[in-house]
Amino acid sequence: MQVEVKRAQAGDIPVIEAILRDVAEWLDRGGQHQWSAEDVSWKSLSRDYQIEEFYIVYRMGEPVACMALQDYDPVYWPGVDKGEALFLHKLAVKRTAAGQGLAAYLIAYAKQCCHERKISALCLDCWRDRAKLRELYEREGFVCVKEAVLFNRYDAAFYRCQIGRTDIR
Repeated sequence: MQVEVKRAQAGDIPVIEAILRDVAEWLDRGGQHQWSAEDVSWKSLSRDYQIEEFYIVYRMGEPVACMALQDYDPVYWPGVDKGEALFLHKLAVKRTAAGQGLAAYLIAYAKQCCHERKISALCLDCWRDRAKLRELYEREGFVCVKEAVLFNRYDAAFYRCQIGRTDIR
């Protein structure tokens, strides 16, 4: 499988919206609402993310997956100082590319970003009741560090993957 990860630029906004919308619609069809159409519009996303924090996976030239990587997340990860971890958000794989290892590929890419930036942890959060998603994260080396209800509606599981200090160059 020929894949390439590119850092997003302003012209990629419709690509990111389309990937996230595809996943949001699929989740809704399966009865697992996560993101509304408004949640995955750039108008909404831009409140929390800069375009250069997004990465897009291209498979044979077609955009098929994305994620956001931030170096600071005081809303979901208070107490974690800037530079201590990278925070993975909005990991999404279009249904046409599902089951081909692209989520694991993006996670590996995020870990490599940690290595390059000499950051010792990769953190993320997800809905607590998403067993398959949590299994993916655990297979990729993440450990659940806490569960909590946020904003009186988000029943979340918080994961951390330690990036070995001896591996950081």
